[in-house]
Amino acid sequence: MWLEVEYIPTSLFSFKDIKATNTAATSLLFPTPFGVKMALISEAIKEFNLEKGREVFELIKGREIKYNLPAEAVVNKTFGRINDLRNKIGRSKPAYREYVYFNGSLKLAINIDDINQEKIELLKSLFLRINYFGKKGSFMQFKESKIIDNLNDNHLKLMSNGEIDFKFKSIIQQTEDIPIDASFEAINIYNENESLSRDNNERLYVVNIEKTLSGDGYQYYKISN
Repeated sequence: MWLEVEYIPTSLFSFKDIKATNTAATSLLFPTPFGVKMALISEAIKEFNLEKGREVFELIKGREIKYNLPAEAVVNKTFGRINDLRNKIGRSKPAYREYVYFNGSLKLAINIDDINQEKIELLKSLFLRINYFGKKGSFMQFKESKIIDNLNDNHLKLMSNGEIDFKFKSIIQQTEDIPIDASFEAINIYNENESLSRDNNERLYVVNIEKTLSGDGYQYYKISN
């Protein structure tokens, strides 16, 4: 079973590619599983307490997340200036940034096999409270959530599951997840004694593309659903 949640982007959004540098930050087309799970944990802590955050962490850290994208997306390519604080000296330098526009909504689904109804209702309430993923300013408006027994073929496929069917031109979205053996202390940015391992945390999603167009400052994708 899956809990599918639909959001409508209310602004251009940016989800930094895990391989991108600070001065050349390319964007993914959707938030990473890590970003979605951390948003849920953050909302649990803010709405309840730290212990509820730990509870949600243990509940969701190993669960698969899938995505259903709208039919059209445009990546806006821009240059600006950022402050560089290396060596404790502030200076301005040029930087590349990408911001994504969706003509439609973003749907994401989290596996809820073996979760009781009380915990499902908790996840629903946390998804309802989320209004952005990743970079602040990447605002999302919650629309609805529903329980689905089986996902349809419109959801992006994971390369690791051996379920890929390359019928169209495709792009690979390299994302990160919370490693299955990670501890809550490892994701706690206020804990200086333990850091999060990056081993076994990569998730590769395939986005099939029917058509692409590009120009000065943009990349257009017509996505195959």
